[in-house]
Parts: sequence; C-alpha cells; structure tokens
Amino acid sequence: MYIVDCLVEKVADALDRPFTYYSKQPINEGVRVRVRFRSQVLTAYVLKVTLTSLSLKEAEEQYGFKIMPILDVIDEAPILNKELLDLAKHMAKLTLSPLIACLQTMLPGSLKPSSGKTSGPIYLQAVRIIKEGTPKTPKQQEVYHDLHAAGDHFVKDYSRAIISSLEKQGFVEVYKKEIYRDPFHMRLEEKHQEITLTSAQAQVVAGIMQRPERISLIHGVTGSGKTEVYIALSREILKQGQNVIMLVPEISLTPMMVAIFKQRFGDAVAILHSRLSQGERYDEYRRIRDGQVRIVVGARSAIFAPLAQIGLIIMDEEHDSSYKQENTPRYHTLSIARYRAHAHHARIVLGSATPSVESYARAQKGVYDLYEMPIRINKKPLPQVDIVNMVEETKAGHYELMSRKLKARLQETLDRGEQAIVLLNKRGYASFVLCEECQETIKCPHCDVTLTYHKNDGTLKCHYCGYSITMPHNCPHCGAPALKKIGYGTQKIEEELNHTIQGAKVIRFDYDTTRNKNDHLRLLEAFAKNEGNILLGTQMIAKGLDFENVTFVGVLSADLTLMIPDYRASERTFDLLTQVAGRSGRGQKAGSVLIQTFNPTHYAITMAAKQDYQGFFNEEMKFRKQALYPPYCHLVSIIIQSRSSEAVKAASLDIKNYLVAHLHSVKALGPSEAAVFKMQDFYRERILVKYIKSEALLPVLKSLMRYYNVSQNGKVTMVCDFNPYTQI
Repeated sequence: MYIVDCLVEKVADALDRPFTYYSKQPINEGVRVRVRFRSQVLTAYVLKVTLTSLSLKEAEEQYGFKIMPILDVIDEAPILNKELLDLAKHMAKLTLSPLIACLQTMLPGSLKPSSGKTSGPIYLQAVRIIKEGTPKTPKQQEVYHDLHAAGDHFVKDYSRAIISSLEKQGFVEVYKKEIYRDPFHMRLEEKHQEITLTSAQAQVVAGIMQRPERISLIHGVTGSGKTEVYIALSREILKQGQNVIMLVPEISLTPMMVAIFKQRFGDAVAILHSRLSQGERYDEYRRIRDGQVRIVVGARSAIFAPLAQIGLIIMDEEHDSSYKQENTPRYHTLSIARYRAHAHHARIVLGSATPSVESYARAQKGVYDLYEMPIRINKKPLPQVDIVNMVEETKAGHYELMSRKLKARLQETLDRGEQAIVLLNKRGYASFVLCEECQETIKCPHCDVTLTYHKNDGTLKCHYCGYSITMPHNCPHCGAPALKKIGYGTQKIEEELNHTIQGAKVIRFDYDTTRNKNDHLRLLEAFAKNEGNILLGTQMIAKGLDFENVTFVGVLSADLTLMIPDYRASERTFDLLTQVAGRSGRGQKAGSVLIQTFNPTHYAITMAAKQDYQGFFNEEMKFRKQALYPPYCHLVSIIIQSRSSEAVKAASLDIKNYLVAHLHSVKALGPSEAAVFKMQDFYRERILVKYIKSEALLPVLKSLMRYYNVSQNGKVTMVCDFNPYTQI
C-alpha cells in the first residue's frame, strides 16, 4: 500500500497543507489525481508517495484518522519537473501564498490541479503510402500520385471512397496523426534580410556574452535597436546548446515579437500567453516540455515555461507594471526570472527606454551590468515634442478635450498621407452619469466607484468587478429624466475624431476592442495595411509598436497617471509619455509629438518632452530618498478586507498595533481606507510597511495571516503584497 500526500485544488490558507490518502497501486509524485474531499470529488496534486508495509487499518490507527482512497489517477507522468515544483514552493514562501495557488499559476488551464474543463491531444485520420504500384482508375492514380508528395496527408482532404479503395488494394494505410494547435496566426514575410549589427549593438552583445550568470540592463532610447540585440544574443545562446525565454509585458506585443523571432528561428519558437485557447496552451506547453522548441516568447506567464537548459532570459520593457501579478500569488516576474536563472546558471537581460528607478539604481551601483544605447538606428533623430498648456487653452475659451493645435497637427498628418497615434489612458465613453436634478451619480452596488458609460452597447459598467446595467432613461434615485454623461473616454474621442478630422479612419485599440482572441492582431494588421490612419488607444499602444508611416503622436490628458495616489505616479507618467512618443518617426520620415497637460512644469512631463531619462531619474531619486520609498527601502502593502466595514476597521487597528509591538526596525503607515474602499462587496483597509530586511518581518506576517485567514474562519482576511505596483 502507498500513502499519498496531496494538495487539494481549493485556494485557501486553511487548506494550505497536504491531505493524506492511500493507493494500492504505485503513483508518481507530481501527477494529478481525483480524491473525495468532504462531500466533493476534487482534483489534487500529489506531493509525496510513501510505500508502507502497514495495513490500511494499522495506518489509520497510526495516523489517528480515516484514510480515504485515491479515486483516479489523471496523469501518467508528472506535469511539473523538480525545478518548477521547487520554484512553486519558493514562490509560496516569497509571496506568503498557498502552494496550490502557485502551482495553478504555473500550469496552463488544461493541466491545472482543478476540476474544470481539461484539454488533451487532438488527432486526425492521416493516410500514407505503404506499397508502390499502379491503382485501377485514373482518379485513384491521381490521388496516389499526390500522396507521394512530402508532408502529412489527411483523409479529410480527399474523397473517402477513393482512399478506401486504395486501402483495400493495399497501396495506403490510414492511421491516427496527432495535430498541434498552432496559436500563431500572423503572416510572415517569405524571406527576411539579415541585419548587420551596428557597432553599438555589437558591443552590447559582446559585453553580455563575456559576462555569464549576470543581470544586464540595456538602457536604449526608443528605436535604438534593442530587439536586434535580443536576436543576436539568442543566436549566440542557441549555438552553445542552451535555450531562451523572451518576455514582453503586453499580450498585444506578443504576436509582433513572435513574428520577429519566427522569421529568424522558424519552428524552434513557441508562444505562451493567457489569451491562447486551452488547447493551444496545452499543445505549446507539451512542445516546450518535450524539447521540441528552443525559444519561448510570451507575456508574464511564459516565465514558467518548462524549458530545459535555459541560457538566457530577456525581459523587454522591464519597467512595465504588467510584469507584476496583482492577484494571488502576487509575484514579480523578475524575482521568478532570478530564481530560474540561478538554477540554470543563465544570464538575465533587462531592456527599456525607461528603466524602472530601482533597476537603474542597481545598475549604477554595479549590482547589474549597464549598457547604454542613446542613439536611434541610422542616427534617426528623436521626435520633436511640444507641450500644450491646457490651462491657457481654457483661459482662451476653448474647453474641448482636443486642443486647437492637436486638431491642426492631426489634419496636417493625414493630409500628407501619413498616420498618427492618439493616446488617452481611459476607456469607455463617459466617466460617469450625473442626475442634474438631485446631483446623484449612478454607482456600482458592489464597489465604491461610479459606473462608466459605454456607448457602443448602451451600458454602464464597473471597471473593477464587471457589473453592468443598461443605461437608464430616468435617475434611479429621484426618477427625473435628467441624466447627463460627464467626462470622456476612448469611445467618445473616437467619435470626435471621426467628426472633426477630415478623412479620419480611426482604429480604437483598448480593452473593449481587444477582449476576444486575435483582436490585437487583427487591429494592428489593419493599421499596418493603412486601413486606418489614426490609432487611438489606452496605454496598450504606448509600447513596442513599430509603424514606419506614423509621424505624429498626440497625448490627451497626460495628467491622468499623475493624479493616482501612488509614489510611482511620476515614474509611470514619464514612462508612458516617453514610450508613446517613441512610436513617432521610426521610419524614414521625421516624427513629432504633442502632449496636452494641465501641469506643464512637472518634471515628469518636461523630462519626457526632452526624452531626458537621466534628468528624470535624478529628480525622482531625490523624492524617493526624502520620502523613504524604493530603492531606499522595501515595501509590503497589507490589505485587510471584510464584508463588514466595522470589522475591517477594528481588525486593521489591531494589526497595526501588533506590528508596532513586535517589529522595531520597520515603519508602518496607516491603517487607512484603500483608494477604492469597497470592492466586490468587500470593505478594504491598507497598511503600508517600509522595511530594509525581511527576516524579522516574514514570521510576524505569517502569524497574522494564520490568525485571520485560518483561525477566524475568514470573517476578516489579510493579504500581503510585497513591493506593490498599485495602491488601489
């Protein structure tokens, strides 16, 4: 008999421990099984298997409880290797998360330890020649001749009657052929001209290759050719018999990067991101696990690819907040990359035109190797950036969101047959709806926010929980037919652009237009083919896009990110403006940028206009040092939540007092209401802890989480978010 220790699929602190079952047959560690847990049949993950000579009755007496049998074994072989299982355990400790949550994060949906829908291989009936000769009829001979061609041949492509006749005559056999679902739907150029590296690019490649097992930061202005450096480094790593993980922050950027890598490396490239279907992720995961690919390109989740012999991990746009997961387990991709690089003795390359303040500070201290690429390819000039002071615009009696200068620049660009990008980092049509009679707004019943109006489908939506209602005719508070739409979003600007700019063909690129599979690719290909001449979008359009005919970029409401209550607000503003400005003038024509702002003297905006990263970094470091924020300390955000506002306030005060009593080397700020106090029916308080070393802090936080999340049956729960990227 075998004693089997399993983790059940439920993500809860109270269940974050192995549960014991038995099996009469041997079972591999690392496979999924089905078990009875209380009144349910659940999927579980096998952590440990122990052969015992005890009978079941003796084992139950020894353990002190009734031991249930394993009902079914799902997998023949382990779904995670030892390295990835160890990584899951490391993640759980690092983020104070249940181990099962880490396992579920690492695996594609069809392989997760859960009872949901699973995917498996798909097969088609294929046909192949097994005997030479001449079939009876001309049509049979034609098919027989066709089957001699190289490649796979499938029964569905031919007349079933002819195939059956050839099979009876002994010329062919029909068999099952496994088919991989190809997630890549972008057309590639048939031939790709190899690019010779510039001396600057070659120096960066040589420097990185001479320094194994190091973290390197490439600070290269937009258009400086960082992608070609990634390609050259990957080629060198492959020559050494090692493999590569290439990460991009946005799913929308993944197809473009995959296309670039596939042009150079062909079928050796796999793609992983959350928008793939379960079947596609299952097939790509197996291709990687089975050693059929050498390079994995993808968004954040691709860092968990079961790739062997990793020699290089690249994080493009390393500053991007998308590399931080904002739900359990709350990990940063770089911390996972460090763990995997250490396990494989691999290099890490971070690339950005606007490196995170923390990364650049580490590079300046020598913790990372720093490579500067300050000049665009072929010495193309950076775009000319102008600032429009919207205070002066309103003083002159112009209250529209688009300034006169912006409209004129857009019209001039389109009249020249060129393309433009317009950035507004706010989706929807109107920010909220106000009753002019009673002055009430329409709020989400589950969150402490107003609903956003979406004109396309006539709904009011909550952007935090997804709650949606049809836009009412009368005020739900007083009944008056006096509802007014206030504010703006990308939908409203799309309407205004089409109305005010002659010849405008707007392609809107935001969450609402890209929620379906391959929407990103469809819209970007349409813009590349000049089916649209204005690409309007949220921050999704700010990074990585390369369109030669784009010569103008306009930024509406550059202050939006500055107003967020977050110490990173200035950095995010600088990053966003610098990145989107870099989309202009990447071809042979010069580019220009116009930024609209009510804060024209703020250093994040003035430095972005000058493309002066060093100047911004120096100013930001002064603020971080004075206020004691990273890189001068580490942060952990403690979120306390409950369905009772009184309970959450009482618990947050108790937690603060406990921290103060048990920790003398940290600084705890708060408690205070979270920026969105009520979210998804939970009231939320936040405590921000600043610390230098975590040795004393972690045991205290674990103790608090055990008390609230386990002992108190979840009446009040707490979550720890280390080095948070959002304060919402």
